[in-house]
Amino acid sequence: MLRTIFFSILLVLPALQAQAENQQPEPEITIRDGGDRTLYEYRANGVLYAIKVRPKAGPEYYLVDVNGNGNYVRLDKVSDKKPFLIPQWVLLRW
Repeated sequence: MLRTIFFSILLVLPALQAQAENQQPEPEITIRDGGDRTLYEYRANGVLYAIKVRPKAGPEYYLVDVNGNGNYVRLDKVSDKKPFLIPQWVLLRW
């Protein structure tokens, strides 16, 4: 019986570990009202990675830190589909 319990625990452990790895923490969202616009700052583990800008007039857009270096790229929400970033790698330089 002890052997059965031991092997059942060994079978359950990988499933529990995979479930724990799939869980991602919820982003921390800070809302700032700037008069003519509202800013939504998205942070993960204290690091600011995206800003959603909702102006009083006009469409909303996102500022996303693509490389993690603090330089933000503007992404406009054109459709309901999630925007994707186009890789901009340097392949050849002469």
